[in-house]
Amino acid sequence: MFDISEYLNKFKKISEGRDFLRNTVSEAIKTISGITVDPKNIEVKEGIARIKEKPIVKTEIFLKKGKIIENLKTKTDKITDIL
Repeated sequence: MFDISEYLNKFKKISEGRDFLRNTVSEAIKTISGITVDPKNIEVKEGIARIKEKPIVKTEIFLKKGKIIENLKTKTDKITDIL
């Protein structure tokens, strides 16, 4: 018989991976720039983290983008850019 719980666990693992990347980006931004960004406002797709915040917040993040990406490289190699 087919066990649906094992099938659904596959999707749980995918979701946990996305949450890890979102939280990692949020922590790196807070560490480098001192700005708190809710992980729900971060979308990670194909190695690019897209920030959905006010323009003034995004500008401050982009000013320190290089240092944030360096910080992210020490934690994960899946994030290559921030937009």
